[in-house]
Amino acid sequence: MDVAAARERFARAVADAFGASCTIVAAESLHGDASSRRYVRLTLAGAAPAHIVVMVLAEGTFTGGDELGGGADGELPFVQVGRYLASGGLPVPIVYHDASATDGFLLLEDVGDQSLWEAARRRPGDARRLFGRAVDLLVRLQTLGATRPDPACGAFGRRFDAPLAAAELEHFVEHGIETRHGTRLEPPVRRAILEALAPLLAPFADGPFVLSHRDYMAWNVHVRDDGLCLIDFQDALLAPDAFDLGQLLTDRTTSTLLSPADVDALVERFLGRRADAGLATAPGFRDRMERCVLQHALKVIGRFHFLERVRGKPGYLAYLPAVYAVARRSFAALPDVADAAALIGPWVPEVEGAP
Repeated sequence: MDVAAARERFARAVADAFGASCTIVAAESLHGDASSRRYVRLTLAGAAPAHIVVMVLAEGTFTGGDELGGGADGELPFVQVGRYLASGGLPVPIVYHDASATDGFLLLEDVGDQSLWEAARRRPGDARRLFGRAVDLLVRLQTLGATRPDPACGAFGRRFDAPLAAAELEHFVEHGIETRHGTRLEPPVRRAILEALAPLLAPFADGPFVLSHRDYMAWNVHVRDDGLCLIDFQDALLAPDAFDLGQLLTDRTTSTLLSPADVDALVERFLGRRADAGLATAPGFRDRMERCVLQHALKVIGRFHFLERVRGKPGYLAYLPAVYAVARRSFAALPDVADAAALIGPWVPEVEGAP
């Protein structure tokens, strides 16, 4: 994105949001993510916050829209879901100005650069406490969805169901195997792999379903003044109750911060906080979580090959060793998908072997 070329549009939006006396002093491109969104930090002068962040929705253009599609009346899911979460007291960035329809960007509150992961990395002695606060925040999210569902919010009209989970496993086969090796699998081989992975779909078929962030990782929870703030919640939907916790506790980097005993304690904390909030938890939670973890890890393996080899975004394959380790641990914990590991092994040998 050409920040200099966009600066005039940013300046117009800043004036609309904060008044004509507010000006841009500096603009700094920030590290992006795996989507088409890009971010710019603006330093401001005048009657405005010292810093704000511009979320640019479409790479290289300002025509509006993003890859998620619009919500009700064309409203962006980020705006719609953020408003719902804020109405329930959850910490999300303020939307200062919505120029998505005209210029393809939003002006947002700057919540800083310190993710939960970075805070825990800097203060390893506090890692379990920090992740515990993220567990508590997740329970607040699920409690809000259970006690104050809002049919007008698009998150309640989308479900992470078995067909969607199966499509993500197909994405793994297409890119984690076929794109990686530059060949198409024979249809019987492809079919056998997907059939062997079918037990992973049970939580997505049977639930129970709760309001889910869908990308609840330590990178998407920020720490500011020792409080937490949620970001990247635009994909929120209804998903298995164990999905978000599985992401938080088994992301590709989490094992460097939390021991297995920490993870066990945090799962128990989650279940206890749900009970305190009056939310019943169906039996088999740990099994559901393991299946969600493995389904997600396989999806990520496919996604990272897609991003690097198809989309031409370098650097993602370097993250895969840690994702393979997550997959190995989950395969070892789920004997009913052992056949899948054996079928995948010749193509993705990193998923076989000791956890």
